[in-house]
Amino acid sequence: MIGYVYLSLALFAGIAKGFCGKKISASMQTFRDCLFINATRMLCCALIGFVLVIINWDFSALPLSGNSIGVYLLSAVGMTTFCVCWMYAYKQDAYIFLNIFTMLGSIITCFLSFIVYREPITWQQWIGMAILFSAVVIMSKYNTKIKGKLSWVGVCILIVGCLGCAVTDFSQKVYMKDIGNSAAVFNFYTYAFGFVILLIMQAFIIGREKSFKITDEVVSKKYLFAYFAMSLFLFLNTSLKTLAAGILPSAQIYPVLQGANLILSGLMAQFLFKEKLDTRSIVAMALAFTGLIIINM
Repeated sequence: MIGYVYLSLALFAGIAKGFCGKKISASMQTFRDCLFINATRMLCCALIGFVLVIINWDFSALPLSGNSIGVYLLSAVGMTTFCVCWMYAYKQDAYIFLNIFTMLGSIITCFLSFIVYREPITWQQWIGMAILFSAVVIMSKYNTKIKGKLSWVGVCILIVGCLGCAVTDFSQKVYMKDIGNSAAVFNFYTYAFGFVILLIMQAFIIGREKSFKITDEVVSKKYLFAYFAMSLFLFLNTSLKTLAAGILPSAQIYPVLQGANLILSGLMAQFLFKEKLDTRSIVAMALAFTGLIIINM
C-alpha cells in the first residue's frame, strides 16, 4: 500500500514539474539557455537533498565507495541527459506527446530490471506494455498535426531523452537493491554530480566560443520562484520514485506512473496549454489507460 502512496505523490510532483518546465521553456532561446536552466535546477535539487540528509540524519550513508559512485554517476548522467533533452523538446513538440513518449523509457526500465534482477513480468504486463507502445505510435501522428513533422534532430533528442529517463529510473532500482536505502542521499549525489556535469559542459562551450551569453529573460527575477518550484517538484518526483523502487517491482512502478501521468497531462495540455485534443490523442490516451489496467491485473 505504501508503495502506491509514494507513486501517487510522485505522479502529482511530476505533473507540477512538467507544468513549470513547459512555462519556463518559452523563454529559452539557445542551448546555452537550456544548460543554464538545468544547471540551476540541479543546484537547487542538490541543496534540497542535502537539507533532507541533515534532517533525516543520514550521514552514515554519505561516504562514497567504488560501487556507489558508479550508481550515482549513472543516475546523474541519465538525469542530466533527460532534463536537457526534454527542456529542449518542450519548445518543439506537443506537451502530451512528450509525456507519452516517456512511456518507452518506462518499458526499457522494466526490461533492464527483468534482465538484471529477474523481476517477473507476467504475460498480461507484456501485453499492457505493448499497448502503451502502440499509444506512442498513435500520439506521434497527433504531434505531427499540432507541431509539424518531426525532424531527424527532434527524433534523436526524443530517443536520447527517453534513454536518459530509463537509465535514471533503473539506477533508482540498482541503488535500493544493491547500495543503500537512503533516497535523500541518492538524490543528493545524483543532482550534485549532475550539476558538475553541466558545469563541465558549459566550460567546454565557453572554451570553444569564448562567450557564454544567456538570454536576458532566462536570468530575469520573475523566473526565480519558477526555477525553485521546478527543482522542488523534480526532487520530490525522483525521491518518491526511489522509495517506491525499494518496495514495488519495476513493472508496477514506471509504466503505471507514466500511464497515469499521460491522462493527467492530457487534461493539462487541453485546458492550460491549449493543445486541443483530437480523435488520435483521445484514442492514444484510452489505449494508455487500457494498458495501465492490464499491467495491474
